[in-house]
Amino acid sequence: MRINWDMNKKIIILGLIIVFLAIILIAILILNSPKDKRASAQDFTVKSGQSMREIGENLSEKGLIKSSNWFLIYAKIQTGYIKAGVYSLSAAESTSKIWSSLSGTSPSEYEVTIPEGYRVTQIDATLFSKGIITAGEFTRTGSSNEGYLFPDTYRFLPKTDPSEVRDEMLSNFNKKTAGMNLSRQDVIIASIVEREAKFDEDRPKIARVYLNRLELGMKLEADPTVQYAKGSWDAIKLSDYQNVNSSYNTYLHAGLPPGPICNPGLESLQAVLSPDSNDYLYFFHKTDGHAVYSKTLEEHRSKLKEN
Repeated sequence: MRINWDMNKKIIILGLIIVFLAIILIAILILNSPKDKRASAQDFTVKSGQSMREIGENLSEKGLIKSSNWFLIYAKIQTGYIKAGVYSLSAAESTSKIWSSLSGTSPSEYEVTIPEGYRVTQIDATLFSKGIITAGEFTRTGSSNEGYLFPDTYRFLPKTDPSEVRDEMLSNFNKKTAGMNLSRQDVIIASIVEREAKFDEDRPKIARVYLNRLELGMKLEADPTVQYAKGSWDAIKLSDYQNVNSSYNTYLHAGLPPGPICNPGLESLQAVLSPDSNDYLYFFHKTDGHAVYSKTLEEHRSKLKEN
């Protein structure tokens, strides 16, 4: 009797294990199955820097998969990675098929964000890193449009003609600034403000400083113009103020530089159109990025010593 009881226990335990495994298998099959076999394809965007959990949650919110948790588990046991971009996916596909589409193919379109204050060469490098253009193409095509290549998030096909990229950014600039009646001077000053201001509240004040200087016939003496002339936003040396021989060097030449030094965002453009009311002529940045303003050179030097 003892032997039969032990045998029965083993059979029962084995049966329970089989049932448990069967339940897990059925659950996996259900979770992995298409959410809607009649669904059509839709665009799904993977943004740069998104975690696998965020991607899974977005897939679930879009109604493309049944479970974001199952997607995360499945992704962890797979190899490969997902590139940022736009994919054509359908809820008629299984979770495993959707994973394969995301990790095994290139996006149908690339999503790219151009930050405020980028110059055309930086835009070129960003577009190249995404596989949208060949290196150097956009610099050659868009250099004459510096200042008007609106910083924003865009979607482009791989190997897009750089002139199409330029035209879309110019069109976006026109849409976003419609009714602002911007002059070229406004855009040039805004581009300097964009590179100078670390905080939005400083933009109108800095804009007024440069407008005050222009009205008095003073040199702008804006460090970013020297950096632009050097071709890098890296910190400049003291000798650069006099040794960088360029029409963009506002320490050597009075008035505005020949053109914008970067592509400013709306905040900087609006700051030039609605500058602060002050009679400041000087400013510098503290270590925390906030600007300190002065009306006279003596006051400016005094505050520099204090900070």
